[in-house]
Amino acid sequence: MNEVRKLLESRFPGLHARIERTLVECEARYNRKARQAPSEFLLEHTQHTAAIAHTLAVREGVDPFLAVLVALYHDAGKFHEGEYHRDGVAEEEHAAILAGAMLAEFGVERADVEAVMAALRALYDDRLGIAPASRIVQDADRLDKLGALGVASFFTKATLRGRGLVDALVHTLSRELTYALAAPRSMLTEAGKMLAREQSAKTIAFFDGLLNDLENCGIAAFERRTLVLEGDFRNRDGDCVQKMEVTVVTPRACPECEGAIGLAHRCERGLKCETLKARLACQACAWAREISFCLPVFA
Repeated sequence: MNEVRKLLESRFPGLHARIERTLVECEARYNRKARQAPSEFLLEHTQHTAAIAHTLAVREGVDPFLAVLVALYHDAGKFHEGEYHRDGVAEEEHAAILAGAMLAEFGVERADVEAVMAALRALYDDRLGIAPASRIVQDADRLDKLGALGVASFFTKATLRGRGLVDALVHTLSRELTYALAAPRSMLTEAGKMLAREQSAKTIAFFDGLLNDLENCGIAAFERRTLVLEGDFRNRDGDCVQKMEVTVVTPRACPECEGAIGLAHRCERGLKCETLKARLACQACAWAREISFCLPVFA
């Protein structure tokens, strides 16, 4: 993070601090409206992503300046006007508008401002050509969800949402394992692919060990089910992917009555992604849970 701060301070003093302050204010406004406890998770994730983007850019032999700026703004539109995805506009579009105004205020050259805005929009719009800065930031964003960083983020989010360990695993471990397994195929840079292979293995090994310990201690027992989804899934460059494997983690038996757990699923196209929606339901009682997450996008 120090390298990111030094890079921006050397060119545009005060810009880095202004971006961070804006992120903190946006999350605080959302938390107040949602009546949630104060948090700075958005800032922390952004700092991680920017630091990883700087590392990837250096390894790729690219000037990190644009990649770092895109990383710092990539989630800046997440809590637009204190809401979370409420207006049907992709958060990257709000981020691009915010970045354009702020960067112009700090005297960033117009060509660089337009490059940052275009790169932010390319993060969600597959119709736009994806520039090196977008590729680096997409990889950095995904890498922050892997390895020890990803595991720490998993538990931080669970805590912010008031979930205990077992409840968090039921609701979100399917997403974490699906992303970890797909990570090496989802990276757009060679440096990202190399890190993803290492970090995804760490993620899978940690959760494997956690689930084994939970079962061996008699706390909870889970099983992994593999869904093979068939359809026209597009990779980031527009080519078609006919099949995709998704891991769904379910309790081995109903936690209420020990009945069998049924699994139903469907896919829906959302604003930014193809979404898997799955319903876990006991076949003997009323226990049920629903999970939902964006499917991984392959390179």
